[in-house]
Amino acid sequence: MDSSMDCLGIILAGGQSSRMGENKAFLKIQQHTMLEHCQQLLGQCQLSNIVVSGSNSGGVADVVEQGGPLAGIFTLIQKYQPRSVLVLPVDMPFINAQHLQQLQLKGSLANKATHFDNCSLPAFIPVTALLSEFLQQQFNSPEFLSSGRGPSFKKVFALTNAQSLLINNKQALLNTNTPQEWQQAMQIKQQHISKGRI
Repeated sequence: MDSSMDCLGIILAGGQSSRMGENKAFLKIQQHTMLEHCQQLLGQCQLSNIVVSGSNSGGVADVVEQGGPLAGIFTLIQKYQPRSVLVLPVDMPFINAQHLQQLQLKGSLANKATHFDNCSLPAFIPVTALLSEFLQQQFNSPEFLSSGRGPSFKKVFALTNAQSLLINNKQALLNTNTPQEWQQAMQIKQQHISKGRI
């Protein structure tokens, strides 16, 4: 990969999926796994570099164990040195490429971390020295080493003067954590398909 790449697409797939009972990255949405589905969505954002965070899903292992999603982002920022990242969790079956393109466009124009109202992810995040130093300090802090509680997106967004966008379709931000939530989501998805809405 180009060490001076503009925007790196990141699929967060490093969770334990304990409530789901199986790896969410490999759940099937129509003919594709959620991992493949996310790769397609990020590909529609004209990103030539897309990586998976999470060794249990065949991706890059976190340099900081049990540090949450920001540990995965921190790992990939260190590894690839992108100018910005567009981050998508692997468990959002209703998000579409237009939503991600909106985050990327608005975030790039303002040069600010950008997310939707009341939802930390997906997000566009410019990579600055300030952000890298903050994450480095947080993951090496006595608090994290003793408690295992990593930094929050709230702190990152405050640090980076992030902007939030309104979204008309709140369902797009639904994430699925249990088999029941997944089944309900797939039933809704099938209804949308039968009505020609997808």
